[in-house]
Amino acid sequence: MSSIANVIAISRERPVYPQALSRWFAKTAGRPLRLVLSFYSPDGNEVAMPLASISAYLKRDFPWVELHLCPVLILRDEQAFQPENFAKSVAALQPDLIAFSVMSPHWFPMEPYFEEIKKLLPDAAICIGGYQAMLSQQQTIANRNIDFICTGDGEYAMGNLVQFMRGSKDGPVDGMWERMTDDTVFETEPHQIGDLAALPFPDYDIFEKADGFNSVNTSIFGPKEKLVLPVMTGRGCPYRCTYCCNTPLLDGWKNKKEFLRKYEPQAMVDELIRLRDKYGVGYFEFWDELFLSNLKFVNAFFELYKDQVGLPFSINSRVEVMNEKFCEKAAAAGCHTIWFGIESGDETYRSKMLGRKMTNEQVIAAAENCKKAGINRLTFNIVGMPLETAENMHQTLELNRIIAPEFFFFFNYIPLRGTPLYEVAEREGLLMHDKKSLHYLSGALNRRFFLNLKENPELLSQDEFESICFEMLDFQEKNNRLSFADGEDAPRIIKMDEPVVLAPVDTVALEQLASKPERSLMGSLRGLFRSP
Repeated sequence: MSSIANVIAISRERPVYPQALSRWFAKTAGRPLRLVLSFYSPDGNEVAMPLASISAYLKRDFPWVELHLCPVLILRDEQAFQPENFAKSVAALQPDLIAFSVMSPHWFPMEPYFEEIKKLLPDAAICIGGYQAMLSQQQTIANRNIDFICTGDGEYAMGNLVQFMRGSKDGPVDGMWERMTDDTVFETEPHQIGDLAALPFPDYDIFEKADGFNSVNTSIFGPKEKLVLPVMTGRGCPYRCTYCCNTPLLDGWKNKKEFLRKYEPQAMVDELIRLRDKYGVGYFEFWDELFLSNLKFVNAFFELYKDQVGLPFSINSRVEVMNEKFCEKAAAAGCHTIWFGIESGDETYRSKMLGRKMTNEQVIAAAENCKKAGINRLTFNIVGMPLETAENMHQTLELNRIIAPEFFFFFNYIPLRGTPLYEVAEREGLLMHDKKSLHYLSGALNRRFFLNLKENPELLSQDEFESICFEMLDFQEKNNRLSFADGEDAPRIIKMDEPVVLAPVDTVALEQLASKPERSLMGSLRGLFRSP
């Protein structure tokens, strides 16, 4: 293990670790350790970047670990990936350790999988990482089938765990919480890796099948006729949106200067060239929480990318920085699509409740800048949020009608523990603690829409919510036209048979949108939320 890893893996001011109470110390001594990596995919995507990074690190520093990937791909074969059948497929590999990367909305659907695996493999350890373990530590470790949880960055923590199970490194397992044989839990500090250069670039080999990537779904929004590969230029986002898991992570980060981490531009470009040539990549999706978190990096990266990589790509952005100059630079580098969040079309709700301070005029201007540069627009919008009204939802739809993005995407609000908006929902008595299925992507697939919060008929009834969601779905089906013309050197916006006309940016439309009657509690909530 590298010296950097040893430095970060030191937790201070903790009780003496009772190693005799551990079930797992030296469990695999004298033989290779067999590790299964897994994640839950309800949307069809078959790539998990956290596992790719952990795999690369283990392959580099601990080659005696035998790695297998077994994701839960519900959309690929629902029957095969039912908990009992999935557990049998994992058991056939006879693993010593099964590590899951779990997002918070997937926790309840995943619990039956842990139970079935433990029935078949009582002597294999189960470790949970991802946002679920980072934001909901107590809820996660309370599951009796879970042996370890990783509450921070996972690379060095997993390195510590495999060494611990081999018996080559004494406990505790830094970066992990462990359930002991007396049912107590030994806690250590989460890892916060500030130097990405100390880690290898993610390993994509684990996602390949016998035919390479031909049958692997690597993208949700990218072109189907090309191999689209998700990549990340760094980690972290400087904004504190009230609904986002990034906010509690940023608040808990000890050295705020290291929270926004980027690879060196040339090193990143060299890696993209390697991936392009090795796998035949035709399009990159940058999955950074915010691609623009470091404008100095972005400017340098665009120039290198344009000259050396030359492939179309998509990025996550914010409307506040999407001025004409930036959009022109992005387009020149090959940017095909920019994804950006609107979330709510009501300026007051968006600002006070969500911590998003941009105006509707800024949103429309940013969308227009993209269009002028020839860049497609994909908007993210949230519905069914705490104290949201039916009129708020209508304003969200109306703002998107004005913009007419090439792809309009809306999804149901998910209350994420530790976020300010979760605390509002809890304080207002809106949480449904016994609800095990949180709908957020299934609505558009099965044409059924349900609130994930308790119904508040004075603001937004279930019937109103479902009715407006169908209006949004209708707009989505008629509006969405995001495409990529194969063989063209530059991205272009494909027009429909009945094109949606982008309304000009004018104060009349904005005033009409802002002047609609408001049935909300915003007047009493002014000043309640901190600024981003």
